[in-house]
Amino acid sequence: MPIFEFRCKGCGEEFELLIGPSGEERRCPSCGSEDIEKLISTFSATSSSESGETRSIGGGSLCSGCQATSCASCSIR
Repeated sequence: MPIFEFRCKGCGEEFELLIGPSGEERRCPSCGSEDIEKLISTFSATSSSESGETRSIGGGSLCSGCQATSCASCSIR
């Protein structure tokens, strides 16, 4: 079952839900509101070469504290 990210339009809570084939009822776990919006999710994965070099694939970053989604401007490639 896929995990989707949502934001409640009532209280602003962001949360994840497992959505099965039956399309279960979707409610905010904080306030119980059904007025929620599906967020666009990003993914992140890492890949290591034979030399031990690690690089980022997809969204996300390997640098601690870095908010960039691309390492084009730093030394990690």
